[in-house]
Amino acid sequence: MKKRSQDLLARITGFTVLLALVLCGSASAAQAVTLQVLDPRAELMSTPAAPINARLATLEGKKIGILNNTKPGADYFQPYIMQVLKETYPKIEFKAWNVSYNDYPNKAAELKALAAWSDGVIGLLGD
Repeated sequence: MKKRSQDLLARITGFTVLLALVLCGSASAAQAVTLQVLDPRAELMSTPAAPINARLATLEGKKIGILNNTKPGADYFQPYIMQVLKETYPKIEFKAWNVSYNDYPNKAAELKALAAWSDGVIGLLGD
């Protein structure tokens, strides 16, 4: 069976080469082709842009900022999240910021205010 498969592969390869020669006119008409292989992965930063803070030990008495990126659907869960957390941690505080997703570079002051006020942040992302 293996020999038969090898014979068939050799015939197909030979036929393909013959067909290429006929279509190109001669062997001298064939040209070398160079293919460039690209890596679709993003280039990663070697160091993080900002250090990641450790998790809060508790949410009791903490100020939690809510960052809404203003995309459709981002605000649906906000009242439920606030309700459940308030029931679990009665002394928790909330403050919400609506910062448009397509304008983050121009919203540095708002994002800094969010970071300065908050002990922790919940991001509401739409779509």
